[in-house]
Amino acid sequence: MPPPASSHIATARSDTGGRRRRIAAVAVPVLYLVFLAVAFALDWPQWLRWGVIPLVGVLSWLLWPRSPHGVEPGVRVIRVPQLAYIGVLVLTLCVFFAFVGWPAGLWWLLLLPVAVLLWVERTRTTVTPDGLELRSVFSSRSVEWSRVAGVRLPKRGFVRARLTDESEVTLPAVGYDRLRELIAASGGRIPDVFAQAEEAIREASAAERAGDGAGESAQDV
Repeated sequence: MPPPASSHIATARSDTGGRRRRIAAVAVPVLYLVFLAVAFALDWPQWLRWGVIPLVGVLSWLLWPRSPHGVEPGVRVIRVPQLAYIGVLVLTLCVFFAFVGWPAGLWWLLLLPVAVLLWVERTRTTVTPDGLELRSVFSSRSVEWSRVAGVRLPKRGFVRARLTDESEVTLPAVGYDRLRELIAASGGRIPDVFAQAEEAIREASAAERAGDGAGESAQDV
């Protein structure tokens, strides 16, 4: 039975609040870099350019959510790891130096960190009692459990879910390292490929030992 609607509403508010705090925490350093660009262009004093750094650090630390997203019972949200936000900051710093060199021609570089931040925030796979909620930057999709036949691990990219109609859908944010988490959250609805592989190895080992034992008995005879 799905949880009551009130539980879902509380969870959605908690998740939205944490997402806004993370966006704000990343936006503060980005705005500071824009401030530096203006300061260099207008030749503001050095103390004003660099003296704001402690304030930027404190604000970012205060804005960053301290607790994981609350989720309702039976629901698991698999997102892009939070280390990706550090990557956004590094990318912002890299494009900032290029921007300072030629602001009029390279202003569009500042849009790259924004696009990556949007990708990090939107990309997720939510496991619910009813099925899978898949969200990417420009689209979202729901897949009922009755349509899920298994999973497939491609050579590159996210894990794919095999459907009963022989088609496949990508599971955003679910890489090989998050596959065990997905299987556990599915409650047995997705076959445990790791357990199947271990069982196959055990059976092959048992068959090999049995074959060796039969060979030794034949030699003794």
